[in-house]
Amino acid sequence: MEEHLKDVWTASAAVEGLQVEMDQAETTLDAAIDAALKAGAAPEEILVTANLSPSELSERVPALALPDQAAEESDASAL
Repeated sequence: MEEHLKDVWTASAAVEGLQVEMDQAETTLDAAIDAALKAGAAPEEILVTANLSPSELSERVPALALPDQAAEESDASAL
């Protein structure tokens, strides 16, 4: 393999490895959020702790309805 193609292959492999790590981290985060909710943590505490917006938390936990999410969606549709 030519040197410039090796660089492409190396960079591509690095991206793929990071994507796998991201997938694993998101799975771990989802499990931690689920456990926190089951333990009685308030969704607002989870938002702050995980640095998530209401819509991001709702994407991870679709059954969870957050009051701020409706306002966020309304603001987004006004743009």
